[in-house]
Amino acid sequence: MELQIQTEYACRPNPRLTTSVFNGGKVVHKIEQELGLPISSQEDMLKVEGLLCQQHSHVLEIVDSEDFETYIQTHRRPAPAPIQTARSLLDRLRGIAEIEKVFRIDNNGEFESESISEEFRKKFSAIFRNLRELIEIFQRLPGGKREGGIYAVEHGRLYLLSAGYECYFVLTNRNCDSVEIEKKIQSAITG
Repeated sequence: MELQIQTEYACRPNPRLTTSVFNGGKVVHKIEQELGLPISSQEDMLKVEGLLCQQHSHVLEIVDSEDFETYIQTHRRPAPAPIQTARSLLDRLRGIAEIEKVFRIDNNGEFESESISEEFRKKFSAIFRNLRELIEIFQRLPGGKREGGIYAVEHGRLYLLSAGYECYFVLTNRNCDSVEIEKKIQSAITG
């Protein structure tokens, strides 16, 4: 089975992200994620682009699973799979008590907003100056993705994570156990 996957944003009738899986030009599976309001700013656009990449990546994982072909063969009209928007990686990281702050960046080293960029620059000026080189720790893969993983910039204090289509700097509380926090971060990444 040769599948094609397309993810797109639409603002009408309701703002949403739609990922369609095609086989021979026919839709065999579709996932939609409703967005609250339409894009109205550059910051909104960056957030939606991040969500779009996450949703596309999520569907790729589903399609790459061994069960997907069996699923398609046994279901004529598959129901949309739920998207875990309520518990995104960002939400799971923020839910870890030892984490003080999470800074999300895209795969080119751009922060979500100028204010977040400025906050990070003030706290970590040396790292900020070499940010683009630092994220190259995670190799670029086809399709704009990076290899996933965790890099301890400063054990027990600052970590760089790659989730494929986006990266995160995670700042932990000063007195946390580095082994334990790294386990919790890894658990959050794997979902």
